[in-house]
Amino acid sequence: MRRLISLTVLAIALAVPAVGYAVAGGSDDGTLSVRAGVGRVFLNITGTVVGRLGGNGFIRVTDPNPNEGSGFDFTGCDVTRDLSDSTRDLGDSTLICKSNNGKGVVRFRAIGGNYRITIQGSGIFLSAVGHGYTTLNGAGNDPTWPGTFDGTYSINDGPYKSLPDDLHPFPLVAPTGG
Repeated sequence: MRRLISLTVLAIALAVPAVGYAVAGGSDDGTLSVRAGVGRVFLNITGTVVGRLGGNGFIRVTDPNPNEGSGFDFTGCDVTRDLSDSTRDLGDSTLICKSNNGKGVVRFRAIGGNYRITIQGSGIFLSAVGHGYTTLNGAGNDPTWPGTFDGTYSINDGPYKSLPDDLHPFPLVAPTGG
């Protein structure tokens, strides 16, 4: 009986994300995945982004319409700064989460809305589903960054590649073909 309950729970756990994607995902949604990134990742996306920053750096999230989607949040920040003030457009909300000790992990999520997200630092891991664009800039052989490996990325279900050494934009759109 325990085995049946375990299998049922496992089946439900695997089915829920698939159903959520089918409900929330549109036919024009693309994907971005970054593993062990060192450098800078920018996203202008309508969709969902989850990730973490494992080393020194910062995450900046702007939500032009806080009433759209579930919003965004951070955990594990050393310093959080809210840039929402009277100098910004009405309804524009920006938060910056900094990690400068490199000992903890900063986690973030931005779900179901339009977001502009910048992540700069080391130990960048993220997954994004939606439509818009991303700009990637790996650290490459820059001696000011620790190590020379700048991580890998996959766009729109393509193969993983090393992050580009120079600023490079990519559209987030549904892959062509079936």
